[in-house]
Amino acid sequence: MRETAAATLPEGFEVKGIPGEQITSTRRSQARNAAVRGVRNSYHLSGRARDSIPPAGMSMAEYAHRLQALNPQYEVINEGNHVHIEPRG
Repeated sequence: MRETAAATLPEGFEVKGIPGEQITSTRRSQARNAAVRGVRNSYHLSGRARDSIPPAGMSMAEYAHRLQALNPQYEVINEGNHVHIEPRG
């Protein structure tokens, strides 16, 4: 189940993406986070996380690799069915 991504991300959380990607999640409410089994202290609660899927024809591994190269200041995690990006640490 995909959720609607917020129109904007918090100031200072600026992720570079690639053409054709689809953002599937950014900011979540506590209720939504619980419904998707997000961790209690998820960066999604503050809007400082982004989940997305690659453009058609691109593997998740290649997508994660390209996002990490574009965003070395963030942790890029290939979750298998989406890529999660959050601040390091």
